[in-house]
Amino acid sequence: MVKGLSRRVVMVRYPEAGVFEQALFVVRDDASVSRGVTADDVLAEACRIAQRQTGANKRKRWPPLAYALLGAGSVGLAWGLSLWLG
Repeated sequence: MVKGLSRRVVMVRYPEAGVFEQALFVVRDDASVSRGVTADDVLAEACRIAQRQTGANKRKRWPPLAYALLGAGSVGLAWGLSLWLG
């Protein structure tokens, strides 16, 4: 719930993010210059959070075919070893 007549808002635009084009962050009332929080700090944190939520920093996963080939290869190796040792 938003209280009061005015709030400070930071808007971060991400046109390449897919479905969403922007994110809005409401800045806390106690985040002020007197506490050592600058406008650059607020913007940097907003961008960091938006990137984390859009998956911009996700690790690349192997394609499903790679997992299938790895599984088939390990089963084939186990089968071959069982024939050779058995």
